[in-house]
Amino acid sequence: MKTTRSVNSPQIQRLAEVALYLQRNFLALVAETVQKNDMSVPQFNLLGFLAGDEALNMNKLASLMKHTTPATTGLVDRLVRSDLVERLSSPTDRRQVLVKITAKGQAMFKELKMEIAKTLNDIAQKLPDEDLAAWFRIYEANYEYFTSNNYLGT
Repeated sequence: MKTTRSVNSPQIQRLAEVALYLQRNFLALVAETVQKNDMSVPQFNLLGFLAGDEALNMNKLASLMKHTTPATTGLVDRLVRSDLVERLSSPTDRRQVLVKITAKGQAMFKELKMEIAKTLNDIAQKLPDEDLAAWFRIYEANYEYFTSNNYLGT
């Protein structure tokens, strides 16, 4: 049975502290990892939105990034120069430009994701099986919440 909790309850306040602490640490890990590859965190995030192999238009990318279209265009320009993404014409509207991740971009994204996976694996090794199963359930519940509320798209 689920109980209703107040946003001011000690447990929820502690969860907020922990979530912010973890967010800062994972952001630092991502920043450290991407800097080794001469990339910024926003560029990595953009690659992540394109990693599903779907070409997206600039307006959709800007919306997902929560940036302006000109700011997103600047990120795309730098990634094009690094051969990590490419611009394509839309097959349905030649005036529309699509952005697609390249094979080199996919490989770099996969490599950077693997660095994060190594850190998660280090944490997972310290957990008993039942805690690890609970961790997965909790993260899946978080994933479901954010995707169903369309915070950053799919």
